[in-house]
Amino acid sequence: MPPAATPTSLLRFVLVDDTTTYRGLVKDAIQARFQPKELWDFTDGRKALAHCLEQPPDLLIVDLYLRGIDGRDIVAELRRRQLKTRVVVLTAHPEAQLPAELIALGVAGFVDKNSPLEQIERAVQCVLEGGMFFSATVPPPVPSLSAEPALPRLGSDALSQREQEVVRLVARGLVSKEIGDRLNLSTRTVEKHRARIFARLGVHDVPTLVRWCLRNGLG
Repeated sequence: MPPAATPTSLLRFVLVDDTTTYRGLVKDAIQARFQPKELWDFTDGRKALAHCLEQPPDLLIVDLYLRGIDGRDIVAELRRRQLKTRVVVLTAHPEAQLPAELIALGVAGFVDKNSPLEQIERAVQCVLEGGMFFSATVPPPVPSLSAEPALPRLGSDALSQREQEVVRLVARGLVSKEIGDRLNLSTRTVEKHRARIFARLGVHDVPTLVRWCLRNGLG
């Protein structure tokens, strides 16, 4: 990453978001405020990752949930390649564990997509200056009033590849319609998958499913 004193007109930015209208608003705001040397925008996470690996940007602004590949996976691959790209994550579904999880991935900024665009601009400015900016209202952890239910003994191989894709998104808090949009499935088909997954694993609530996913590497 160039030092903070480097003019933004010399920097390369990449923006990844699969919501066309929102991506356009963010792109216009970032272009007007920072006027980077390059500002590439993508709807497809895999194409964005390929571009970032070929031409590593100075800053990546990426939605957390994308079709085909998760925003986490993009960041993880950049870190695996030891690229110094700074990252600002956007999400419409802030969760209590996300800040710690993203910091562990080396993310420097985290903004709730329900926030004003000015928050993204502030995050970008802060991150480019070498700081960290986390702006999102996350729900507090729900206290347990009794012992946590036992996890199913079955492993992830008990589920088909498609069921694993569905369960990963269920565990991340997406509703059936959102899951269907990401996997190109009807809401009815997603609901059938969910019912089979819960029945096969013998779980009755999403928190238990989340714990099972984490234990089996599907988190």
